[in-house]
Amino acid sequence: MKQILTDLPLRTYALLPEGETEQAAVFFHGYGADGQDLFNISSVLRRFFPKAAFYFPDAPEEMGFFGGYQWFSLNDYNPLLLSDSAAAQRYLTSLMPLAEIARGVTDPYMRAVLEHSGVSADKAALCGFSQGGLMAVYTALRFSEKLAISVGMSAVAVMYDGQTFSPDKIVSKPPVTLIHGDADNVVPLTVFELNKSNLQSAGLAVDSHIVPYLMHGIDETALQYLCDALRNSFSEREESR
Repeated sequence: MKQILTDLPLRTYALLPEGETEQAAVFFHGYGADGQDLFNISSVLRRFFPKAAFYFPDAPEEMGFFGGYQWFSLNDYNPLLLSDSAAAQRYLTSLMPLAEIARGVTDPYMRAVLEHSGVSADKAALCGFSQGGLMAVYTALRFSEKLAISVGMSAVAVMYDGQTFSPDKIVSKPPVTLIHGDADNVVPLTVFELNKSNLQSAGLAVDSHIVPYLMHGIDETALQYLCDALRNSFSEREESR
């Protein structure tokens, strides 16, 4: 049953297990959406992970008249910019100072989830979609403890600008899974390739999946990749104990 949690740093829609919590997974939504938007996948996740707690927070900034929330402003966003590799790199790099400001919320939020769920970092996943995908992966790389996994779905790329962020500022290196539709017209596939390249160049283990015919969304195939990534990561942590 969906619960609305107000004792965390962000308003959160949650699906908690009936008994003891053994794993936790956080999902950051995309630009202009809210926690309920991604909560819809929790019924599928529950079937695979009956002892996991799932958290779907609203981003910190309300978007006013049109509703929804954002992790930071994307007023200058234009998908056409991202279809050109050089232009995409310039624009995406300009977002990193904004992502760093937003990390001032996402980092303590993740810490609060670990405390709320009672699980250790190596049994927790940080996932996100689109803008939330950038925040999930970026937060995981700067988090003081190594998480079980970070998953970026249709994610905006993590960039190195030499000031806000660079490979030497990575604190921990959890495995990363990237899932992206080859027909995405909001965050083009060039961004996925750039994201993958940047993460691998910093020595991260990246598992990547391109979903045929998928636009900017999550379909059954993408959801299966997500479940597989979580299952494999949680299983590896159990086997290492």
